[in-house]
Amino acid sequence: MTEKITNSIGMTFVFIKPGTFIMGSPSGELERYDNETQHQVTLTRGFYMGETEVTVGQWRTFARDAGYRTEAETGSGAFVWTWKWEKKEGAYWDNPGFAQSENHPVTCVSWNDVQAFIRWINRKEGADYRLPTEAEWEYAARSGSESAFSGGGITKTDCAHDPVLDSLGWYCGNSGGKTHPVAQKNSNSWGLYDMHGNASEWCQDWEGDYPSG
Repeated sequence: MTEKITNSIGMTFVFIKPGTFIMGSPSGELERYDNETQHQVTLTRGFYMGETEVTVGQWRTFARDAGYRTEAETGSGAFVWTWKWEKKEGAYWDNPGFAQSENHPVTCVSWNDVQAFIRWINRKEGADYRLPTEAEWEYAARSGSESAFSGGGITKTDCAHDPVLDSLGWYCGNSGGKTHPVAQKNSNSWGLYDMHGNASEWCQDWEGDYPSG
């Protein structure tokens, strides 16, 4: 199996081998939500995961080629993070409310927008792209680690400087309230960047309570 592949618009994907891991977090972990019940998950098939988040430049290629306008553009704006999620009229992927380059992660795109992107790139590449499931995403983010972050545990909360998180991602304590170009922080041990911050990421499946088994 090829370890990495790069497609025609510059997206690089890393092969993630199948395996078993503990999904969720222990009850004593800082910042834990009540619905993060730990349970064993086995992924029986390997898959390719984007090395970085989809960038503004890659999204622009799609939008121009497909003539696509996002739900934020055709509706009343997008939800943006201003210490809480708020709907902002006029916000969309090319106008998120802060300066960005072509190498920043694309934001202000809905799950439906992403499905349109996937349909476009599948036609373009003759491939079978999809979003990861939540289990695949967490497995890839953990990259073999059982700690809160792939590089270690949580030491600080409430946007205070956490040296482990600071080395891996952009978050409220170091981002300045905006995104940053992808792959500027350290990757996890499987070669994936920005799995602990920068932008929120969509998964393919639904939100629901974790099973007990």
